[in-house]
Amino acid sequence: MKKKRKLILFMGNSTSHPDDLKLKNINVVFLPPNTTSMLQPLDQGIIRSFQVGYRELLLRHVLSQISSCKSSEEFAKSVFGLDAISWPTSALKKWNLGAF
Repeated sequence: MKKKRKLILFMGNSTSHPDDLKLKNINVVFLPPNTTSMLQPLDQGIIRSFQVGYRELLLRHVLSQISSCKSSEEFAKSVFGLDAISWPTSALKKWNLGAF
């Protein structure tokens, strides 16, 4: 015999989440605006650290290309697919995982 259980599903207050969810035995509760970063561990600095590392690598590339590129189109062509793949990997390697 299956038990009827009531569940609560907490969701971040994102515009991508439908606000008219009607689920059987599941009560959907949306977090108040601007509280997601306080309640979700990945929003508490981990993502920010990754972004800083990635942007640092991008900026280094910009500075290395600034004298040779005459336009933004030329600069965009100087970023190769391999760069776009290796920068996030390099940013992850720079983390001090003990800090988290």
